[in-house]
Amino acid sequence: MRRILLIVAMLLLAAAPVMATVTVRAIQNKPTNAIGQYSNTGTNAGRLCNILDINYSCSASENVRAFALEVSVDNGFKIASVFDYNRGESNASKPGYGIFPGSFRTALNPADINWSEPNYGPVASTTDPDAAGTGVGTNKVILEMGSLYVGDANKPASSGTLCRLVIDPNRPCTPADCNLTFTVNALRGGVVLADGTAVTPTVVKDAKFSFPKKFPCWSPYITQYNEWLSVWEPDCWAGQCTTDANGNRAYQCYGDTDAKVETALKYRVYQSDYNRLVAYWKYTATRLRPQPNGFCTDFDHKLETALKYRIYQSDYSLLVANWKMTDTKLKATGLCPKP
Repeated sequence: MRRILLIVAMLLLAAAPVMATVTVRAIQNKPTNAIGQYSNTGTNAGRLCNILDINYSCSASENVRAFALEVSVDNGFKIASVFDYNRGESNASKPGYGIFPGSFRTALNPADINWSEPNYGPVASTTDPDAAGTGVGTNKVILEMGSLYVGDANKPASSGTLCRLVIDPNRPCTPADCNLTFTVNALRGGVVLADGTAVTPTVVKDAKFSFPKKFPCWSPYITQYNEWLSVWEPDCWAGQCTTDANGNRAYQCYGDTDAKVETALKYRVYQSDYNRLVAYWKYTATRLRPQPNGFCTDFDHKLETALKYRIYQSDYSLLVANWKMTDTKLKATGLCPKP
């Protein structure tokens, strides 16, 4: 208990800050593959683009003992959750910053500490000084994170991820970017080294938290999003989440390859769509890529058979089911715009 109180004291230390080689970063989590897209395979599979990483690095002779940081977003966005942080004392098998002074006081019993207590976390309580109106579910969080260990073998690494934040897109389609504000919290001591020295870190952040403009990349759309990436991000797959230059919603209907109407009767699904489907029949993604409106002919956005056909039976069935459909009829069925 005395050691934990020492950490609290360090967080609130009023020592004059000095320059040190400590950097804190708030960076949008964008795991990428070899062609620069969000990764949908390997160790980063399933990672969403609405994740903000809070990272640190320190090359000072003393490692960092504690961090007090603020993160906020604007434009109507909220911080939906804070996750992926260490809990409890740092050790060789699980090093990190798992001592949270505010919630230690309110959520844990010092006589019988349970580090897995759900209410134990790094976000400052709204009842603490300068924290009113902050917290998960708002646009701002204050993070209090310290380390506690015995022996150099158990101390935190010189660099790593403190935690991650989920930025709630709060819109089903084409969310606007939000500006990030990321600073140290001076009232809580900012960044403090293991010897108790307050340091002035270099603060790095993305200027904006950028969401994809054409297709949602968060749950429950992540499967469709990853499939969209795998076929070079065709605009027509974005459905109702695509807008034209005038801000109007665009869409692709089942059976429609070119987003055009045909004949004086204004059929949305008709001969040119059928001709294109026949021309691309049994095409794989590689063969389909250079073709005009190639992936727009893949109406179900799925692979078929072990041969990985993009254009096959289910696409034909969708075209037949919507043959000679007009805009009015398609919209009435709920098939346009596509979900």
